[in-house]
Amino acid sequence: MIKQFKPLLALLLIGTLNNCKQKEPTDAFTFIDRNDYVIDSYKGLFVYKLSKSKQLMDGYYVVGNKVQKWEEFNVKEGLLNGDYLIFHNNGEIFSHSKYSNGKKHGIEKTYYPSGALKKETPYNNDLQYGTIKTYYESGQLETEATIEKGEIIESATYDIIGNITRQLFIRDGRTITQDIRNGKVFFESISSNYDNFEAVKFYNDDGSLKVFLRMLDEGDEHYLIELDEKGNEVKRIDMKENPQEILKYQQYFVNG
Repeated sequence: MIKQFKPLLALLLIGTLNNCKQKEPTDAFTFIDRNDYVIDSYKGLFVYKLSKSKQLMDGYYVVGNKVQKWEEFNVKEGLLNGDYLIFHNNGEIFSHSKYSNGKKHGIEKTYYPSGALKKETPYNNDLQYGTIKTYYESGQLETEATIEKGEIIESATYDIIGNITRQLFIRDGRTITQDIRNGKVFFESISSNYDNFEAVKFYNDDGSLKVFLRMLDEGDEHYLIELDEKGNEVKRIDMKENPQEILKYQQYFVNG
């Protein structure tokens, strides 16, 4: 008990001075070192065991040494249940996750060393779902992405003052990604979700279409196809036979 008492006092002091906002451990907890436990894998789940006895861990644990706390987590019969916290070196929370029977379940939050919220990721039985958000350290929203069945179906990126700079969405079975400058679409990539259609669009400053290009592979043949605004073919260039003609379009990508 005497050996455990001193490090516990040090941890409580650090928590008071450096991290008044952080979650306090429950009244009943066990203080351990990093080397006091091991993690095994069983049926896709991480199982926590005590290093010496190999017994399944059970209860609330605080992991640290005399001067620093690294982790806090709750375990039930070897599986994470409830809160799981990891800390920055300065004592602020790095991440706060929720677990149910060894699987992430709930919103996982990560933080900057300053304590400001950095990211929110919702989980359902270990799978990401819903809307993931990241933040600038100032608190301004940086990105948000909506996930369905493990796939991003829409997303947006913002600059520090809240202007949208990039967005992704699905329309008519095609995934469209747009780069936005000064509130207008500058570049757009298009990828079909059901066939081999791949294309890019470049726009002028006034929002009008500058060029619409499609890349097409047909066996050993590779083509660059220029399309009009309606998607009708205007010109088809064989990349092998007319490499110099292809170079004329390089300006759009270089200037972009």
